[in-house]
Formats: sequence, structure tokens, C-alpha cells
Amino acid sequence: MSPRYYLGTAILVAVLTLVISVWKQKQTKREIFGVMVKVILTLAVIVGGVFGFAQLLAYWGVAQSGFFL
Repeated sequence: MSPRYYLGTAILVAVLTLVISVWKQKQTKREIFGVMVKVILTLAVIVGGVFGFAQLLAYWGVAQSGFFL
């Protein structure tokens, strides 16, 4: 995977963490870290769900294997 995807993901996580922390009025490092963990877990669930659905479609023969990438 290209480094630009890692950089883009890191920026996305940082921006979402900052926006949610300001919106929810989190101020301590521990609270902001908790928000960051939730953002990372949410993104992982979304990406995992999309990837799993793509694999399921490929298994059913609806789509070609690897079309997600």
C-alpha cells in the first residue's frame, strides 16, 4: 500500500478527532485519546464491513474478486 494512503488516513483520524473533541467539549488528554480510539475503531469497522461485503459479492459471483482494491 502506498505511503500516501497511510498519511491520508492519519490526517483523517487527526481531523475527525479534533472536530469531535471540540464538538463534545473534551479537554483532557485522556478524553481526547478516548475519542481518537473511537474514531479509529469506527473507521476499522466501516472499512472491514465494506471489505467483507466485497468479498461476499465476489463469493456469490456478483462481482470479480479484488474489485474493492
